[in-house]
Amino acid sequence: MGKTDKTTIFNKLKSILLVFGTTILYLGPGAFVPMEAVHDFYPSLFLVILLIILYIAIRNGVFAHFKETFRLQNLLWLLGFVIVGYILGNIAHYLYLRFVPALDTIVENEATNNLVDSFLPTWFVYVLMVIIAPICEELTFREYFYRFFSHKWLAYILSILLFTLIHTRLTWSFFEYLPMSVIITSTFHRYKRVSDSIIVHGGYNLMVLIFHIII
Repeated sequence: MGKTDKTTIFNKLKSILLVFGTTILYLGPGAFVPMEAVHDFYPSLFLVILLIILYIAIRNGVFAHFKETFRLQNLLWLLGFVIVGYILGNIAHYLYLRFVPALDTIVENEATNNLVDSFLPTWFVYVLMVIIAPICEELTFREYFYRFFSHKWLAYILSILLFTLIHTRLTWSFFEYLPMSVIITSTFHRYKRVSDSIIVHGGYNLMVLIFHIII
């Protein structure tokens, strides 16, 4: 086995470890300890976890070109992605409610409703949706997941499908989440810059949140 082959294998194993490591940290104490048990300091604990995730990402060169994200022309592109994603998401949501039986939509959205109505402070739920989730999920499903594949178009397709499946658990809502997944993954695929997709992901969630509060 040549040096190049060993390096390739090492990088693939590293990407797998980064995917699972970030996922475990992101799921955090809620996956292993009842959240009610850490109610009082859960936001602070999650902040520490987020800092660890960001430290690992920085050490692995994830944000080496993040300054490019904040160029005006690029920000306008990202805003366009957010708006298009929101429009397509609403069309998908309308079709979902139109063609999926009402009882199924209630069951499929139960997890989301439980999060919003949970014991967690409202402000922390908003921070979770707009900042924490986009950072952790984009690192997992885009940055680290892409690193495993030599063929980036294969990574693109699989990333879209995996992200959608994880969020919908093989329910009809797969088709409701699919447009958002395509938009966010396309944002990352353009320059392979995760800071771009984090902003689009967070911006999309922010728009959903704002219109949910207003309406």
